[in-house]
Amino acid sequence: MMKVGLASSLHLNHGGMTLQTAPGDPPPMQNFVPVGLLSLKAAADAAGVPADIRVVETNQLLLDKEVANDDTLYDSLAEAVLGAGDSLVGLMTDADSLVHTVLLGQALRRRSPGTRICLGGPAVTPMSETFLERFPWADFVVRGEGEHTFNELLECLYADRDPTGVLGLTHRRGGTVVRNDDRPLVRDLAELPWPAYYAYDMSRGARLYLDIGRGCPFRCSFCATAPFWERKYRMRPVDDIIRQMEYVRDAFGRTSINFSHDIFTCDRPWAHRFCDALIARDLGVTWGCSTRTDLIDAPLLEKMSAAGCDEIYYGIESGAPEMQRWIRKNLDLDRSLEVVRETKAAGIRPVTGFIIGYPAETRETLGQTLGRFFQFLEEGQGRSQLFTLVPLHQSPLFRQYESSLDRPAEYYDIPVAESRMAQIQQYRREHKDLFCTDYRFATPELDEALVDAAEELSGHVVVLASLWPHLLAHYDSPLDWYERWVPWIAAYNARHAPGTRFPHQCEARDLLVFASEEIRRLGIEHSRAAALVRYEMLRLDAAALPPVTPVVPAAPASTVDLDSRLRAGDYLSAEFPYDLQEILRGGDGPAGPPVNGGSYVVTRRTSADTIETLQLGPASRGLLERADGRSTAREIITAALADEARADPESALDRGLELVRSLAGRGLLLTASPNGPAAPPVNGSSAKGSAANGAKG
Repeated sequence: MMKVGLASSLHLNHGGMTLQTAPGDPPPMQNFVPVGLLSLKAAADAAGVPADIRVVETNQLLLDKEVANDDTLYDSLAEAVLGAGDSLVGLMTDADSLVHTVLLGQALRRRSPGTRICLGGPAVTPMSETFLERFPWADFVVRGEGEHTFNELLECLYADRDPTGVLGLTHRRGGTVVRNDDRPLVRDLAELPWPAYYAYDMSRGARLYLDIGRGCPFRCSFCATAPFWERKYRMRPVDDIIRQMEYVRDAFGRTSINFSHDIFTCDRPWAHRFCDALIARDLGVTWGCSTRTDLIDAPLLEKMSAAGCDEIYYGIESGAPEMQRWIRKNLDLDRSLEVVRETKAAGIRPVTGFIIGYPAETRETLGQTLGRFFQFLEEGQGRSQLFTLVPLHQSPLFRQYESSLDRPAEYYDIPVAESRMAQIQQYRREHKDLFCTDYRFATPELDEALVDAAEELSGHVVVLASLWPHLLAHYDSPLDWYERWVPWIAAYNARHAPGTRFPHQCEARDLLVFASEEIRRLGIEHSRAAALVRYEMLRLDAAALPPVTPVVPAAPASTVDLDSRLRAGDYLSAEFPYDLQEILRGGDGPAGPPVNGGSYVVTRRTSADTIETLQLGPASRGLLERADGRSTAREIITAALADEARADPESALDRGLELVRSLAGRGLLLTASPNGPAAPPVNGSSAKGSAANGAKG
């Protein structure tokens, strides 16, 4: 029996929904269940192909620190991917990380010269012949839909037969690269077995995307998905999908999944049948999907919500009607906004995506897209993304504008060692046609800096979502704000981070520094926007703190009594002239400071990626500030509620003890050792999370 290893591609979380945990940290790598590779294994196992296939998720190796991200990265990955006696290694390809796959392939060849190397996936399918001609270490490319092609290739290799008859395969014959005829798509996806989940450690918590269908019938000019699937649209049978959902729930405890199909509601009657069946089965599994805003309505949204849908991604692509026509998306943008509202009303999280940097982009269309982006960001309650256009080989637009690729993209790459990055940049220059996704199209009617500055911006904008409705109200338009931001961040990086960033890369903190300068320039130091800038800086500061780990564990709130000695937990605090809870709930707030004198906000890091923000009343604040580790609850309450205690001591103690227990339940007050030293709270700032209802009093 042949031994075969399959490895995923390295990948980052671009575009932005993940918060950096500390200033200067690179964006995190994602881990996901490699469903495509598991599907190849399942198809081979089901067909009885004589191959022992194992699947390796390369990102997981880095996340688990089983492979060090140093000068030996690719050799270490090759060692982890290769098994003793492997006849073949298959590498999945992704456009954003293709250069890393090339370096891994080279390392595999050095380490095991006799092992054949096969690649597959959307990145190499449209350029399979050129790829094999350019990189002699690669032996095969499986084009397009891979299950049957890969099976037949394995059978040929096992029998030592020439693979000339294998449809969908590009390979070498002697010194010549041969492209076999295309393979027809699988007509009925029910013919394919479920992915071989049993071959992967599903307990690691990687995100799971179920392959419920393939293909897209639309003709958007920037997209490669529809050409890859020949503009055909196929779905697995409803019962087949639901049984697979039950299986991953029962076998692996997966109660939250995603569907990988681009247009879940392309066939609306099918979507209704699917939701009806899910509602009847009541699986207890939530799911997310993607679709177009012109292929969904309120009744279907309500049914999807009842069936467990909790998130929908809508690709809007441009906020300019002119560009909607130019890219052949043709969405009604007002209707798209209404769909976002209907999605929220149905209890589903809407996520929207926009793209800038089309070759025909102008300052006017950019301004319209930025305006819609911020509008949808607010309507979607902080769930929107802004991308720059990525050139994809199979997209119609690429064929027309390939020659205009004129500069490297300013996107975050996998943070490899500096020596390796120099080699990567050289490869990108030498093979620009293959690594085209690392470049951006020329925009003759628009300053390229306005495109490049948006490359990784939206992730940081989203983190500060509460700020923009209040700050942008002081500008003529979002474009007015953006055109001030772009030269500012370039100059800021030149002073503070020369050589360590692309000119326009930033962190959320940089946006707040800029906003602070703009607030002074605009003369709005006492505005709600100014208060929110301070609030967001408080949150970012808290993200740099270690998670709360009390030296003496907090007692259960119910066991705290008047004789308990208390100290404050670690937190960051600030006073604000406005009721922040009201502002964060979307209220306009008063024109001046509120009558009650403002608000007192504390933040602390409660876990590796969670920041809790609480707004406290004067009494709770007084209790916290007096909890020095030596005083009892009785002493703290008597001092903090002095006026009440003089009027009615017993009532003051009862109310104070209730507040103390509330704060103890939140971990803000901790029991202290009887003779322990005072432990004053840390005073500073915070990051991720939203204001929650805190103890008021």
